[in-house]
Amino acid sequence: MQLVYMGFTQEAGVRCFHFERVLTQARLTNLPKIVQFTLKADMAMFMQYHIPVQEGPAICLQILTETLAGSDENVLGPASFAVTIEHLSTFATARTATEEARMARRKQRTPFKPSNSSQLKLPARNQLV
Repeated sequence: MQLVYMGFTQEAGVRCFHFERVLTQARLTNLPKIVQFTLKADMAMFMQYHIPVQEGPAICLQILTETLAGSDENVLGPASFAVTIEHLSTFATARTATEEARMARRKQRTPFKPSNSSQLKLPARNQLV
């Protein structure tokens, strides 16, 4: 099974992300080869969690993958899902944790201090000019 992002449509403040499931296995010949899924997201929630609109398809793909992982491929037909506050909150929390881990791995730099033999001389901090 493969999920393909097909684009989006927007009506007022709600964006609909469209995906298709393409069956790649030959043994499932009695099932439709392509099944369409729609995920609806309120764009105000994206703003509330400071999530860029460009992350929308990735969030929807994650939701769709998690939903389809627990279901049987043989009975799943076209469906519509909603992106909830819980989904966006989980995404924002994971993003924050990833950023914090990246910052923790970052090597702290010592402040620049020219050597005594350097021609670069910094003004003394306590002197008034």
